Amino acid sequence: MKLVKPIISVPFLMFFAISLSGCVYLMDMGKPSRETWKADLQSKKNTPPASAEPTQTAQDVDTVPAPLVNEKQNAYAVVIGIEEYREKLPKADYAVRDAKTMSEYLTKVLGYPEKNVVVRLNEKAAKGDLEKFFGPWLKNNVEPGGSVFVYYSGHGAPNPKTGDAYLVPYDGDPTFVETTAYPVKRLYEDLGKLPAKEVVVLLDSCFSGAGGRSLIAKGSKPMILVNENILLPHGKVTVLSASSVDQISMAYEEKGHGLLTYYVLRGLQEAKYINVDGSLKLRDLFEYVKPQVERIARKQYNTDQTPQLIAPTGLPDR
Repeated sequence: MKLVKPIISVPFLMFFAISLSGCVYLMDMGKPSRETWKADLQSKKNTPPASAEPTQTAQDVDTVPAPLVNEKQNAYAVVIGIEEYREKLPKADYAVRDAKTMSEYLTKVLGYPEKNVVVRLNEKAAKGDLEKFFGPWLKNNVEPGGSVFVYYSGHGAPNPKTGDAYLVPYDGDPTFVETTAYPVKRLYEDLGKLPAKEVVVLLDSCFSGAGGRSLIAKGSKPMILVNENILLPHGKVTVLSASSVDQISMAYEEKGHGLLTYYVLRGLQEAKYINVDGSLKLRDLFEYVKPQVERIARKQYNTDQTPQLIAPTGLPDR
């Protein structure tokens, strides 16, 4: 029998190339261009299958909106986020993320110059840091007619003996709250002495000792009743706090932020809550935030969380 060599024609090579790629190429002597093959394969690699899930995006509030006001040179902010503690206290979930995002809104939306915004996170937010930046740093920098914004995300703690409320710094210990934590009363007193036109304090914390973003000394019973008068700010200071004195403040796990912080940031995405000079329409913002926080706390966590707006007499409805 005489063997016959198979004959592979150029058209067959062309057809074979077409069936692999689904595209038509011009070939030189049946040899496809290396660049053409690579381009086709890359195109296929970048094209998701029809059944692929849509790409996941960052949380809505983590996308900072466009600037709404011009930069304000006489505006200063201290932003604190403490999620982990030296004394191995329970974590304050998402506190660092809260602080970082809030600082971006201050500088990119509300007109605070970056050089005027202090951000202290975890081990850089020890008691000495709080004393420095809440006290002499603000005192030495804020000029008459300026704006001040203080943000704190982390644990609070009550003093079982006096009912005083404290912010728990990185090196704080609720068992020795008087000597290791920072009193809220002192914060308000120092802020009230500043020559600023407006001072806003946002506390995503709580002081009941019952959990959430609140701690208590070992051996003490939760739900220590904090003296509400101690939480009253001085002078021009306006405070937006996460909950009432006998409640806990929650982290919004679905969104990766403190529950209060999340809805404040949602509000700051809306121009209607911000004046043209960059000051906040605090009452309007509060009226938006409060029912949202209450709803999520009740529906998802079976608890009550009622944000509080504590404002000086005569705060304009602006």
